[in-house]
Amino acid sequence: MMTRWQWILGMGVLIVVLVPLAGFIYALVADARDRRIESSPGRLVDVGGRRLHVYCSLPKSAAVSGPTVVIEQGAGEPARLWWPIQEQVADFARVCTYDRAGYGASDPVSAPRSIDDRATDLHALLVAASIPSPYVLVAHSYGGFIIRRFADRYPALAAGLVLVDTPEEVYFFRPEILDFYTKASRMMKIVGVAAKLGVLRLAAKYWSLDAFGLPFVRAAEYSATVDDIDSLQRIDGAMVRSGGFGSLQAKPLAVITHGQAFPEPFAILEKGWSAGQSRLAALSTAGELIVAEKSNHMIQHDQPELVVETIRRVHERAAHNEK
Repeated sequence: MMTRWQWILGMGVLIVVLVPLAGFIYALVADARDRRIESSPGRLVDVGGRRLHVYCSLPKSAAVSGPTVVIEQGAGEPARLWWPIQEQVADFARVCTYDRAGYGASDPVSAPRSIDDRATDLHALLVAASIPSPYVLVAHSYGGFIIRRFADRYPALAAGLVLVDTPEEVYFFRPEILDFYTKASRMMKIVGVAAKLGVLRLAAKYWSLDAFGLPFVRAAEYSATVDDIDSLQRIDGAMVRSGGFGSLQAKPLAVITHGQAFPEPFAILEKGWSAGQSRLAALSTAGELIVAEKSNHMIQHDQPELVVETIRRVHERAAHNEK
């Protein structure tokens, strides 16, 4: 006969096994339900056995012409964060946002993947979705590396670039910064486990996760964020020199940089940032550097009108070059 302590131990083991399992199943079912009923204004496009979500807005006037504006997000950013900007850009251009693999409605993909892989995905999506070229490529933060690789590999498709507080290679790929992002990746992995076990979904019923800097409840999106961060550790050595991600010759280029210093714990990123932004602007003979005096890193939220106006100006210059 089972003793009292054996029974307590058995129940303890059962709880330790069943509670995480129940949480995992709960999260799995909820994720599948969300993907079924999630309302999205865009469409899913096959890019070779998996799908990426893309949302394009047609110009509000039939008289509008010129390149298509394509917006690339930073690490850990779904496309929906740029939809307010997209709506305004549609006043003067066709404009598209999309979710990289694992974000939003886009299918996840096995890691590890490189920045070049992400540039390849973007090209495959634009071709498969029949989105007219050339493109004015707009990127925030980490996304700058992706669109610069795209512009370097497919120069005929890149009509101009807008870099919104994107890092520069000489500045960025230093041991202390890479170490900072290694620690950030570890934290995201822990949060991803909590998401996989349904903890974040349960917590979201009672608290706003945004207040804790947690933008997602789905484990797939944390996995995508981790692989974004980890891809920084897989950069080819030749690419960490100035201009390593490619020069832009005379293409229209605008670099928007923050005017308010990074807060803690991101203050480590401030040293050398300004010099790096100047080097980015010098990648093109038609480059310009703009300081968003009232903004921190999220310039598209702090000064959206500046971002929209800068896109408009680069788009006009790119359209003029097409003629």
